[in-house]
Amino acid sequence: MQNYDVGSAQDEWPNNILSQQTIVYNDGTISKRSNPLDHTINNNELKLCQKLSLEITHLMQNTEVGMGSNSGDYFKNFYIVQSQATSTRYITPELILDYFANTIFPLATITTEPLATNTTWWQEVEQDGEESSPDYFHTWHKMMQWFTSQKDFIDCACVRIGDSTLLEQINSDNYPKGTIITGCVLPRLIIGLTKNGSLCGLFGFVVQS
Repeated sequence: MQNYDVGSAQDEWPNNILSQQTIVYNDGTISKRSNPLDHTINNNELKLCQKLSLEITHLMQNTEVGMGSNSGDYFKNFYIVQSQATSTRYITPELILDYFANTIFPLATITTEPLATNTTWWQEVEQDGEESSPDYFHTWHKMMQWFTSQKDFIDCACVRIGDSTLLEQINSDNYPKGTIITGCVLPRLIIGLTKNGSLCGLFGFVVQS
């Protein structure tokens, strides 16, 4: 993670939504440099998550994240593998916070919504593509159908980490130590939850400055 010369490189969130201490292991497990992990990788679960995430990333490879972003970036494949089966059955803000190992800016909102059109995230997709051809939305609908048709998933969701309007309203007196300004690169995930408790799918971000 970079702070783009804002604040100190020693602080976690000088200008970031994800901590500058963030580290990601080969199986997607997230931690902080101050808390290195020694964990076992479930190779079968890893292969499943790699397969699924690459498949959906290929489907969306020519579609920008959009959602009100000021930048033209694309989705990347994403997974966080759980080596041991868990009792988790739903993708919730609490689950995301846990899987991201407290690397998310503490004052950022986390919202999880179903892959449906009566949602905030879909409104953002519609606004971003209102001047595009119908094919633009066709790809998004195919993506949603892909997720809901996967028998390996027990839940699916769009995850929005950070809301620019709400971040701008935060009183700077409440900032964590070292924060100069709130981050403007906001993660957006479209993911499924496997029976083993792993997350996999798409990772993107919107730039809202």
